[in-house]
Amino acid sequence: MKAMNMNGVPERLVTVKEACAYLRVGRTKIYQLINAGKIVAYDRNGRTFIDLDSVDAYNAATLKRIPPKDCPEAQAA
Repeated sequence: MKAMNMNGVPERLVTVKEACAYLRVGRTKIYQLINAGKIVAYDRNGRTFIDLDSVDAYNAATLKRIPPKDCPEAQAA
């Protein structure tokens, strides 16, 4: 069963370790993103949890699509 917030919406909170795997970065980068305000973190009983919605928003804002002409696979074809 997923944890629910006060509005009955499922919480999308993960541990720092899970956030590292999700973003494919190390712990230091996660804490840099938290300290820079790029992703949202919460403390629960001394443990840090990351809001996955903020991680998804960070990804959407920072990912850049490579145009096909610059893609190595397109040049090889």
